[in-house]
Amino acid sequence: MNRRHWARAGGILIVAGMSLLPATGADLEVIGPDGRRILLKDDGTWRYVEAKDKGKDKEPAQKPGDKGEVVLRLERKTEVGSSCRYELRLVNNLPYEIRSLAPAFSARRANGVVYDMVLSAFQAIRPGDSQSQEILFRGIPCRDIARVQVLGGDRCVMGDLDRFTIATGECLAKVRVVASDLVRFEKEVKDDKDVKGDKEVKGDKEVKGGK
Repeated sequence: MNRRHWARAGGILIVAGMSLLPATGADLEVIGPDGRRILLKDDGTWRYVEAKDKGKDKEPAQKPGDKGEVVLRLERKTEVGSSCRYELRLVNNLPYEIRSLAPAFSARRANGVVYDMVLSAFQAIRPGDSQSQEILFRGIPCRDIARVQVLGGDRCVMGDLDRFTIATGECLAKVRVVASDLVRFEKEVKDDKDVKGDKEVKGDKEVKGGK
């Protein structure tokens, strides 16, 4: 078929496609005789669909770890004699299983001193599921705990992270700690001043030793 016949066939196809527009009330895409894609507009016009237009509707590809998050909540506290017990819930909103995650929890007094530290291991939590664990701070009543902080959790097994991942903080970075009305509940954040202070003290000791 020569170019003239192609043009005639294409014109017939466009006219036929436009006859459908009043019924659909929306743009219509058809394939021309030469294989090119044609967009028939509901205003009676038409145009060829370029390859770049086809890619506009596509969303950028997401990595497995970009969707969702892990949510950690402190749901209940109970006085146990002179000790304090908290109930935790970890919700897995990631698109993959949390095979193992064992963060540490520290109990701090009002003056900021860490009184006790415990570990809690969450295991085999499938996407969309949650798991509860309890932690017990011995020898300190709940009223004397001003803050519970979440730290550590390295060597977790989930997604692209495993026990051989040496980067510090990668596991806990995927966890969002929700504030609680029961006690101040948060991730531990290392103060830059504390880091600088440690270096300065170390330097003073080295100078004194040199004397």
